Amino acid sequence: MTRPYNSAVRAENAARNRARVIEVATRLFSDQGWVTTTMADVAKAADLTRQTLYQQFPNKLALLDGCIDIALSDGRSVPVRDLPDYRLMGSGAPDERLAAAARWLCGAHQRSAVIQHVLDQAAVTDGEAAARLREREHNRRDEVRWALGLVTGTAPDDRLVDEVWLLASRRQWLILVVDRAWTPAEWTDWFIAHTRAALTRSQPWRFPRS
Repeated sequence: MTRPYNSAVRAENAARNRARVIEVATRLFSDQGWVTTTMADVAKAADLTRQTLYQQFPNKLALLDGCIDIALSDGRSVPVRDLPDYRLMGSGAPDERLAAAARWLCGAHQRSAVIQHVLDQAAVTDGEAAARLREREHNRRDEVRWALGLVTGTAPDDRLVDEVWLLASRRQWLILVVDRAWTPAEWTDWFIAHTRAALTRSQPWRFPRS
């Protein structure tokens, strides 16, 4: 009779531990970088045993991957495409859709650009991290194509996808917002202006010159 209760308690404890690990690891990775942060550091800061940590994440790369996923989804265990703010890209007039895309991307960068940059660091010296980075960049390009389909209501051409894939990069965000001290609002205006120019070249009938 006690098994369902015990199972529920274990699941609750595991979820709580996982959330704590993600919170601590995100902070350590962001503050210390890839090389300096160790699994032992994370376990100690989270007040967990190493065994408990490794039960949640088998290695440091898996832990970083988990941190990135949570940051991108804003802590919600749903696919990014199902997030309400994301779905706004498919509603309204073309310029309203573009503005919604810029707002969503700005928020995503605020949550995840720094922690994703840790994967960029890791990829320099770690082959598995480099492979994961290539996979994530491939997926990001697919995501740009999908988002452009929502914004334009049609399948975008490869040139347009390439241009917006570059504009939407976290590297651009980090250079402008972190290194050059732009505000998120300034970045948003910049992104809209350059993305709209690309859309005008690709689909002038939908995004005429203003």
